[in-house]
Amino acid sequence: MSNFHQDQAAGLRRIMAAPKPRVVSIISADITQDQPRMMTNLAASIFGQGSDVLVVHASQESREVKYGVDKLPSLFDVIFEVNNEDFSISDAISNTSYGFNVAKLMQKRQFNIDMESDECELTNQLFNELAHDYEIVLVDATLNKDNLLPLKILNNGEIIIQLTRQPESITNAYTLIKQICSELGRRSFGIIVDNATDAQAQIVFRNISQVARRFMQIELEFFGSIPCDDHLSRAAKLGRSVIDAFPLASASTAFKQIAQRLDYKHDGTAIHQMASI
Repeated sequence: MSNFHQDQAAGLRRIMAAPKPRVVSIISADITQDQPRMMTNLAASIFGQGSDVLVVHASQESREVKYGVDKLPSLFDVIFEVNNEDFSISDAISNTSYGFNVAKLMQKRQFNIDMESDECELTNQLFNELAHDYEIVLVDATLNKDNLLPLKILNNGEIIIQLTRQPESITNAYTLIKQICSELGRRSFGIIVDNATDAQAQIVFRNISQVARRFMQIELEFFGSIPCDDHLSRAAKLGRSVIDAFPLASASTAFKQIAQRLDYKHDGTAIHQMASI
């Protein structure tokens, strides 16, 4: 079977085995990247395809203001009535002007709680229940002190590494993969290459996937590239997603393609794959 048809078969298996709900954690390997902007445009693209989307801030980086969750209680706060305040789950969720919802997993000081603790287990249960209200949950994530995502449901879900063509970013991406695999064992990862044309991104992906396959025997999956496009910053200044403000921009096309790959029910390749395998 050719590599092309192998990729098709793997893609179909991924589609048919899609978890419900789908929880996707995206970790940036480049701290200079504007992660909220990428997550916002991706979520807006998925929402534009007709799927309910929740974006969860689960990062130790201070990005709450950019997501508009800085004044919201966290999911952790809802369970444990932090500061003696009684919050409901609806208090912890906000609807954005882009159509999707946002929430905050926990406060920064709560990020490194023991994964086996009652607090973490109860937060995990709440997250799981909340996730079932959505078709896709996108998580802006960073690793904790144990080189893990802060909840079991996140570690059991899909993980995508976002990187650029810069050598430091590629090295950081490979380090993240090694750190996670050292704790969770061998597993697959998705890859998104930012600030790159598709051709440039394919080179980056081929190189890192060959190293991952050779030294860790793991498979990586290419989810797409996001070009360097000033329409992204122009749309952000307007308070709009790039697909809404500039639907014909190259960045809009890129986000739509990644959104289709992430959202199985709108993955246009599925029918073709089923007919050709």
